[in-house]
Amino acid sequence: MDIGLAQWQFLVALLTGALLLFVIMWIAWHRVAERRETERRIAAARVRSGHIPLEIPTVRGGLSVSGDSPPDTLPEWFIQGKGEHAIVDEQPRIHVRYLDPRGQKAECTMQVDHLDVQKRILHGHGELPGDLRRISLHQITGARIAESGQRFNIDTWVDAVRVARRRRGQL
Repeated sequence: MDIGLAQWQFLVALLTGALLLFVIMWIAWHRVAERRETERRIAAARVRSGHIPLEIPTVRGGLSVSGDSPPDTLPEWFIQGKGEHAIVDEQPRIHVRYLDPRGQKAECTMQVDHLDVQKRILHGHGELPGDLRRISLHQITGARIAESGQRFNIDTWVDAVRVARRRRGQL
């Protein structure tokens, strides 16, 4: 089997084209990954600075016990009616998917009683009497708001709760 010069040049051109396509795809993939990481970091920094994303559970209420004036951290269009603001709901009713202590997948709908930020444990009770749950945050694989079914990032919610507690002086 003798390979001629034309076949050899075609093979080299084909390999060069494949290598060039691979390099272009690799560069594009890394740019998309960098953009996503940048967006994630910006969103996390906004939450740490006090911004409340729309996807985490919120309630309407005052931000402080005594202050009636709107805070300077929220934009004017966000403040609606009677001096109440959207604040982070620290005790939402959520549907959680998690890994139980045996490592099996489990899910439940629970009313959060307390979020221990330092130990990163979620305390709550289920729908049945005596159904108390303690779920470590690293075991949670997915969370949804029970009423609306909207997914939310549990880590973003924990950061928002931490910021809200710090602003109230409870942390």
